[in-house]
Amino acid sequence: MTIFFTGMIILLSAMIQGATSFGFSLLALPLLGLFLNLKTIVPMLVFFSLIMNVIILVRLKMVPQIKSLLLMFVMAVLTTPIGVQLLKFMKEDTLKIIIGIVLILIAIAMKRGFRIQMKDQNKSYAIAGILSGLLNGSVSLSGPPIVVMLSNENKNRDHFRSSLTTYFLLLNIVTVTLYVSGDLITWQSFKDQLVILPFLIIGTLLGTMLGSKINEDKFKAMVLNLLVIMGIMNLF
Repeated sequence: MTIFFTGMIILLSAMIQGATSFGFSLLALPLLGLFLNLKTIVPMLVFFSLIMNVIILVRLKMVPQIKSLLLMFVMAVLTTPIGVQLLKFMKEDTLKIIIGIVLILIAIAMKRGFRIQMKDQNKSYAIAGILSGLLNGSVSLSGPPIVVMLSNENKNRDHFRSSLTTYFLLLNIVTVTLYVSGDLITWQSFKDQLVILPFLIIGTLLGTMLGSKINEDKFKAMVLNLLVIMGIMNLF
């Protein structure tokens, strides 16, 4: 039954990610946390995210603007190893509370139309990358700081999805490498996760089909509501 429930959560979360290019870990992490521990969940989600983002990027058929992502990516790469150490040594309850607070604050700010005044764009990108890397390495939630930054630029839905997916894919490659070298992903854990892989692939494909049919305003509202719900779930 654990495999079935895990598979259904992964399928639903992959559908959300396929449709919005973000939200996989936001949804899966608190739900899987009801019956699995974080040190099992996070490496699994990072590995699955790598596969999923490859599928989404191929399906989108768009060339992302790499230049605007480069500084955020570099800073995230530099701080992801620190996040990995936090995952190893911080208490699980503390990590969950941090996740919840971060998500709720970000969602409220975005719902109220908060926009970062980027007098120094490079500095804003660097801060977003640092926060993303710390959250990525520790709890597989690299998305919120980058979502805020890209939303601030008023990108349209397709460019938003393409930029997010490219950023996540690059960061996934680095993070999986760190997790393997730190024994957080092992050959045995890889084999254990293969049984869940079909749920991930089906959910991702369904989500990408759904994403092209979503109204852009509804799309943005769905992203913000998802942040609020997941933030609250992580506090309890």
